[in-house]
Amino acid sequence: MLKIAIIWANPYNKNFGVAALGYSSLALINDCLKENNLKGEFTFIGSSEIGKDSISIGNNIIEFNNIMGLDYFSKKSWLKMILQPKKYGTFKLSKFDYIFDIGEGDSFSDIYGIKRFNRVYSSKVFLNFLKKKQIILPQTIGPFKDIEIKRKADAIMSQMAYVFSRDEKSYQYTKSILSGDKIGEFIDVAFYMPFNQQSYNDDKVHVGINVSGLLWTGGYTGNNQFNLKLEYKDTLIKIIEYFLTKNDVLVHIISHVTPDKPIEDDYEAAMEIKKRFPNIIVAPKFQSPIEAKSYISGMDYFTGARMHSCIAAFSTGVPVIPMAYSRKFNGLFVDTLQYDELADCVNVDEKGVISKVKEGYENRKILKEKIHFSNTKIVIPRLEILKNKISNILSNEKN
Repeated sequence: MLKIAIIWANPYNKNFGVAALGYSSLALINDCLKENNLKGEFTFIGSSEIGKDSISIGNNIIEFNNIMGLDYFSKKSWLKMILQPKKYGTFKLSKFDYIFDIGEGDSFSDIYGIKRFNRVYSSKVFLNFLKKKQIILPQTIGPFKDIEIKRKADAIMSQMAYVFSRDEKSYQYTKSILSGDKIGEFIDVAFYMPFNQQSYNDDKVHVGINVSGLLWTGGYTGNNQFNLKLEYKDTLIKIIEYFLTKNDVLVHIISHVTPDKPIEDDYEAAMEIKKRFPNIIVAPKFQSPIEAKSYISGMDYFTGARMHSCIAAFSTGVPVIPMAYSRKFNGLFVDTLQYDELADCVNVDEKGVISKVKEGYENRKILKEKIHFSNTKIVIPRLEILKNKISNILSNEKN
């Protein structure tokens, strides 16, 4: 029985992008085990729950354990591990055969600040000290603007068993510092997550708009943290106003992050919008990333600034214009998916972004064809290669 940990992918996270990574990683690795007649015991490290649980993904009910994650450099964390060993997995951490690290998709970077980077960095150093085999699952690597953070990131990556990227920009970065036999460019694992196809009233064109609560409030700093070339709130209001002028359109404001922190809460921003535009539909607070992806699958057109809401649209064949606020969008959609239909909020002003969203709506049939091509020719083959790679790792075969 292989003991497998998935770290930094809390399946209970109300950021459904992070939760989707947890669900998808679990489903992907579980399928690799089944297809190779292997048995595995799963544990999420960095979960917000403790103890045993299970979730239904597609046709499978997968059981797993939970232990909470820590900043393993903190003295306070070590005290917690001593006083609450079950909660923090004190005696389990040394017993895993494989650690699959998803880094919350984009936290192995300094775009969200040093505290977030240090948390995902500390586990890599600590588990490396325990001589655990760590596999960095496909994620964004960098950017690293801080020289000291870059130095630490480069050093610890060289000690990982494998470092996989989800986009070309990240892959090229890893290629500049690591040998070719331990790196690879694949695809975001959220493309692997199943969904239940939805359909809505055919009399209307259903336009889904994801509002990012984080951008709505100006980022964690409250002062345009991501250096957008526009005022996000004003731009989004104008986009909504444009669609409301169309009698055949029904606008759905869709939340993809609904935590208890108002600064990040998409739903709180959505309800603020609802007060201004009573005729829009506010999608419900979803209970899982599969629910969110399923709801989005029923849209005729979609735009949003939460990257995984856009991945949900793309992977279900919905014409989408992502509203990009960092290079992770460009790396995944433009470079890897060969889909240059992007509203770049960092490099393009309000007029240009609104124009791109309008253009995407008018050309949504063309976008749908482009997405079908990318899903068929890029996503599916890359997921299959990733599955083979993980199967080889779990089978302990020479890659």
